Amino acid sequence: MATLANFVESTAFGVLNNFLSEFHSDNGYALPSRYDVIITSPAAGDARKVSMRCESLELPGRALNTSTDSNMYGIAPEIVDGITFGGTLAMTFQASSDLEERVFFESWQEMAWDKGTWNVKYYKDYIKEIEIYVLDVKNTRRYGIKLFECYPKEIGPSSFDAGPASDIVKIPVTMQYKYWETLDINNQSPNLMEKVLDT
Repeated sequence: MATLANFVESTAFGVLNNFLSEFHSDNGYALPSRYDVIITSPAAGDARKVSMRCESLELPGRALNTSTDSNMYGIAPEIVDGITFGGTLAMTFQASSDLEERVFFESWQEMAWDKGTWNVKYYKDYIKEIEIYVLDVKNTRRYGIKLFECYPKEIGPSSFDAGPASDIVKIPVTMQYKYWETLDINNQSPNLMEKVLDT
Protein backbone atom coordinates (compact mmCIF):
# COMPACT_ATOMS: atom_id res chain seq x y z
CA MET A 1 0.00 0.00 0.00
CA ALA A 2 1.37 3.39 -0.99
CA THR A 3 2.22 5.87 1.73
CA LEU A 4 0.39 9.20 1.47
CA ALA A 5 2.46 12.35 1.64
CA ASN A 6 2.05 14.55 4.70
CA PHE A 7 1.90 18.32 4.44
CA VAL A 8 2.11 21.07 7.02
CA GLU A 9 -1.25 22.55 6.10
CA SER A 10 -1.58 25.00 8.95
CA THR A 11 1.38 27.10 7.80
CA ALA A 12 0.32 27.01 4.16
CA PHE A 13 -3.25 27.91 5.11
CA GLY A 14 -2.01 30.87 7.09
CA VAL A 15 0.10 32.08 4.18
CA LEU A 16 -2.88 31.72 1.84
CA ASN A 17 -5.08 33.72 4.19
CA ASN A 18 -2.45 36.45 4.37
CA PHE A 19 -2.23 36.44 0.58
CA LEU A 20 -6.01 36.73 0.14
CA SER A 21 -6.37 39.43 2.79
CA GLU A 22 -3.61 41.40 1.07
CA PHE A 23 -5.63 41.54 -2.15
CA HIS A 24 -8.76 42.61 -0.31
CA SER A 25 -6.89 45.52 1.24
CA ASP A 26 -5.61 48.73 -0.33
CA ASN A 27 -2.67 46.68 -1.61
CA GLY A 28 -4.94 44.64 -3.89
CA TYR A 29 -4.85 44.28 -7.65
CA ALA A 30 -3.86 47.07 -9.99
CA LEU A 31 -6.94 48.09 -11.99
CA PRO A 32 -6.59 49.27 -15.61
CA SER A 33 -9.13 52.04 -15.03
CA ARG A 34 -7.14 53.62 -12.19
CA TYR A 35 -4.44 55.85 -13.65
CA ASP A 36 -3.39 59.46 -13.95
CA VAL A 37 -1.51 61.14 -16.80
CA ILE A 38 0.33 64.45 -16.63
CA ILE A 39 1.33 65.94 -19.97
CA THR A 40 3.58 68.96 -20.18
CA SER A 41 3.77 70.63 -23.57
CA PRO A 42 5.69 73.53 -25.08
CA ALA A 43 2.53 74.42 -27.03
CA ALA A 44 -0.28 76.71 -25.89
CA GLY A 45 -3.35 75.13 -24.33
CA ASP A 46 -4.59 73.58 -21.13
CA ALA A 47 -2.29 70.57 -20.81
CA ARG A 48 -3.90 69.40 -17.56
CA LYS A 49 -7.38 69.41 -19.10
CA VAL A 50 -6.11 67.43 -22.08
CA SER A 51 -4.38 65.00 -19.71
CA MET A 52 -7.66 64.35 -17.91
CA ARG A 53 -9.31 63.48 -21.24
CA CYS A 54 -6.94 60.56 -21.77
CA GLU A 55 -9.28 57.59 -22.11
CA SER A 56 -6.67 54.89 -22.66
CA LEU A 57 -2.95 54.37 -22.94
CA GLU A 58 -0.34 51.66 -22.93
CA LEU A 59 2.15 51.51 -20.10
CA PRO A 60 5.46 51.36 -22.01
CA GLY A 61 7.82 48.44 -21.77
CA ARG A 62 11.55 47.92 -21.79
CA ALA A 63 13.79 45.18 -23.12
CA LEU A 64 17.40 44.08 -22.77
CA ASN A 65 19.34 43.54 -25.99
CA THR A 66 21.48 40.42 -25.93
CA SER A 67 24.14 38.80 -28.04
CA THR A 68 25.94 35.48 -27.87
CA ASP A 69 29.23 35.55 -25.98
CA SER A 70 31.41 33.53 -28.36
CA ASN A 71 34.44 33.90 -26.07
CA MET A 72 33.03 31.37 -23.62
CA TYR A 73 33.76 27.65 -23.88
CA GLY A 74 30.91 25.18 -24.00
CA ILE A 75 27.38 26.51 -24.33
CA ALA A 76 27.74 30.20 -25.11
CA PRO A 77 25.48 32.37 -22.93
CA GLU A 78 23.39 35.28 -24.09
CA ILE A 79 24.80 38.43 -22.49
CA VAL A 80 23.31 41.89 -22.26
CA ASP A 81 24.82 44.41 -24.66
CA GLY A 82 22.26 47.22 -24.50
CA ILE A 83 18.76 48.32 -23.59
CA THR A 84 15.83 49.39 -25.74
CA PHE A 85 12.58 51.14 -24.95
CA GLY A 86 9.32 50.88 -26.84
CA GLY A 87 9.89 54.27 -28.45
CA THR A 88 6.20 55.10 -28.90
CA LEU A 89 3.20 55.36 -26.61
CA ALA A 90 -0.35 54.88 -27.93
CA MET A 91 -2.89 57.20 -26.28
CA THR A 92 -6.57 57.91 -26.93
CA PHE A 93 -8.32 61.12 -25.90
CA GLN A 94 -11.98 62.00 -25.62
CA ALA A 95 -12.72 65.09 -27.70
CA SER A 96 -14.46 68.24 -26.52
CA SER A 97 -17.08 69.77 -28.83
CA ASP A 98 -14.48 72.16 -30.28
CA LEU A 99 -11.84 69.40 -30.59
CA GLU A 100 -9.64 71.33 -28.18
CA GLU A 101 -7.58 68.21 -27.56
CA ARG A 102 -6.78 67.75 -31.26
CA VAL A 103 -5.86 71.43 -31.58
CA PHE A 104 -3.54 71.03 -28.59
CA PHE A 105 -1.57 68.24 -30.28
CA GLU A 106 -1.65 69.96 -33.68
CA SER A 107 -0.07 73.05 -32.09
CA TRP A 108 2.55 70.89 -30.42
CA GLN A 109 3.42 69.20 -33.71
CA GLU A 110 3.70 72.57 -35.44
CA MET A 111 6.49 73.51 -33.06
CA ALA A 112 8.67 70.97 -34.89
CA TRP A 113 8.74 72.79 -38.22
CA ASP A 114 8.29 76.22 -39.81
CA LYS A 115 5.02 76.34 -41.76
CA GLY A 116 6.35 79.10 -43.97
CA THR A 117 9.62 77.48 -45.04
CA TRP A 118 9.00 73.80 -44.12
CA ASN A 119 12.34 73.83 -42.29
CA VAL A 120 12.48 71.63 -39.19
CA LYS A 121 13.20 73.28 -35.87
CA TYR A 122 15.53 72.34 -33.02
CA TYR A 123 14.75 69.08 -31.25
CA LYS A 124 14.93 70.67 -27.80
CA ASP A 125 12.21 73.17 -28.75
CA TYR A 126 9.41 70.61 -29.13
CA ILE A 127 10.19 67.82 -26.64
CA LYS A 128 8.65 67.55 -23.17
CA GLU A 129 7.96 64.98 -20.45
CA ILE A 130 4.94 62.84 -19.66
CA GLU A 131 4.23 61.27 -16.28
CA ILE A 132 2.02 58.21 -15.81
CA TYR A 133 0.77 57.03 -12.43
CA VAL A 134 -1.08 53.88 -11.39
CA LEU A 135 -3.66 54.63 -8.68
CA ASP A 136 -5.32 52.45 -6.06
CA VAL A 137 -9.04 52.54 -5.24
CA LYS A 138 -8.43 55.55 -2.96
CA ASN A 139 -6.68 57.44 -5.80
CA THR A 140 -3.32 57.12 -4.09
CA ARG A 141 -0.37 56.92 -6.47
CA ARG A 142 1.21 53.47 -6.15
CA TYR A 143 3.50 53.38 -9.19
CA GLY A 144 4.77 56.04 -11.57
CA ILE A 145 7.09 56.60 -14.51
CA LYS A 146 8.32 59.62 -16.43
CA LEU A 147 8.84 59.53 -20.19
CA PHE A 148 11.57 61.82 -21.47
CA GLU A 149 11.88 63.74 -24.75
CA CYS A 150 8.28 63.24 -25.85
CA TYR A 151 6.39 64.74 -28.76
CA PRO A 152 3.22 63.75 -30.69
CA LYS A 153 4.60 61.82 -33.63
CA GLU A 154 1.19 61.06 -35.10
CA ILE A 155 -2.37 62.30 -34.67
CA GLY A 156 -4.56 59.51 -35.94
CA PRO A 157 -7.89 59.83 -37.75
CA SER A 158 -11.13 60.27 -35.80
CA SER A 159 -14.27 58.51 -36.98
CA PHE A 160 -17.57 60.35 -37.50
CA ASP A 161 -20.82 58.56 -38.26
CA ALA A 162 -24.55 58.77 -37.63
CA GLY A 163 -24.36 56.62 -34.51
CA PRO A 164 -25.97 57.31 -31.12
CA ALA A 165 -25.70 60.89 -29.88
CA SER A 166 -24.06 59.59 -26.70
CA ASP A 167 -20.98 58.40 -28.60
CA ILE A 168 -17.85 60.51 -28.05
CA VAL A 169 -15.33 61.34 -30.75
CA LYS A 170 -11.95 59.80 -29.96
CA ILE A 171 -8.55 61.25 -30.89
CA PRO A 172 -5.73 58.69 -31.16
CA VAL A 173 -2.24 60.07 -30.60
CA THR A 174 1.09 58.27 -30.91
CA MET A 175 3.69 59.86 -28.66
CA GLN A 176 7.36 59.41 -29.45
CA TYR A 177 9.72 59.22 -26.48
CA LYS A 178 13.39 58.43 -25.91
CA TYR A 179 13.34 56.53 -22.61
CA TRP A 180 11.49 56.31 -19.30
CA GLU A 181 12.47 56.02 -15.66
CA THR A 182 10.60 55.27 -12.44
CA LEU A 183 9.30 58.10 -10.29
CA ASP A 184 9.70 56.08 -7.10
CA ILE A 185 12.33 58.05 -5.18
CA ASN A 186 13.56 54.79 -3.62
CA ASN A 187 14.34 53.29 -7.01
CA GLN A 188 15.60 56.17 -9.14
CA SER A 189 18.83 56.35 -11.08
CA PRO A 190 21.42 58.98 -10.09
CA ASN A 191 20.77 60.80 -13.38
CA LEU A 192 17.07 61.31 -12.63
CA MET A 193 17.79 62.39 -9.05
CA GLU A 194 20.14 65.07 -10.37
CA LYS A 195 17.41 66.36 -12.70
CA VAL A 196 14.90 66.49 -9.84
CA LEU A 197 17.33 68.39 -7.62
CA ASP A 198 18.12 70.86 -10.42
CA THR A 199 14.44 71.81 -10.88
